Amino acid sequence: MTEVTVVCTGIAIYDTEGITPSEALDIGLSFFEAIGVSVNGGSYYELLDQGDHEGDHDLFEVSSDQLREKVTKGECDAFWIYYSRRGSVPWHTAFSRQTGEYGSFPHLTALCEFPLEEVYLPLTLWLKNLAKRFPRFSYGFLYAADKMTDAFYYAAGNNGVTLFPYENGFAFNKETPGLYEGKGRYSGEMLRMVYPCNLVNSRHLQIEINGVKLKEWITGSHEHGQLTDIGNDLWLWEVEMEHLERINQVCGEAGLLVAWKPPTPKKPLRRLP
Repeated sequence: MTEVTVVCTGIAIYDTEGITPSEALDIGLSFFEAIGVSVNGGSYYELLDQGDHEGDHDLFEVSSDQLREKVTKGECDAFWIYYSRRGSVPWHTAFSRQTGEYGSFPHLTALCEFPLEEVYLPLTLWLKNLAKRFPRFSYGFLYAADKMTDAFYYAAGNNGVTLFPYENGFAFNKETPGLYEGKGRYSGEMLRMVYPCNLVNSRHLQIEINGVKLKEWITGSHEHGQLTDIGNDLWLWEVEMEHLERINQVCGEAGLLVAWKPPTPKKPLRRLP
């Protein structure tokens, strides 16, 4: 039997330290509402008193109502809400708030088993609304992955998962704070990669590319995408799929991309004597 590829959509939002657990839960619920999916479960992280090592932790399953109660009481700060159904691994739709306490770094992740083109419009509208309601993050993007586990791992830069053949799967997590004590240059000095929809700030737009500011470079050609000011020092940079590879190549070669990996030159074929 031929395996059917499941196409998923993910959103990663970084520099979320200023967003409280209660606000993050509201953001997550609004994500589910935006794509018309209900929540049927949740889980939260907790340190283990009897762990083998300092920082050992586990996930504890609860109902969505129980999770909201724990968040409201300040009893958990990193968590998942999700919609599970038969055939989906590990979920059909999920949202997570991660902190620096459980082996990760502060970020929000939203994932769903819908092709990008099906949810692109409602999710870009959702991002615009987030920028107005919670202007306390600096960078994010919307992306497509073949399966839910890849979409999940990609947001945190784990397991070497890549979305592009010209991407270093282990470069981004070395840039993150927390475990790797990275510089976090994606907050304004660089970009991770260029995606179909990129949430950027004014520092990103001041990066120089081939002698001009990134903002001028984007607006200088329709092939470089569309830039929309959504307020609170945030912009949406949208790129058509047909131009994505070329834009990543130009930006990567100019030194703008944290995870850029130059293509390996093909070795010439040896002629038989």
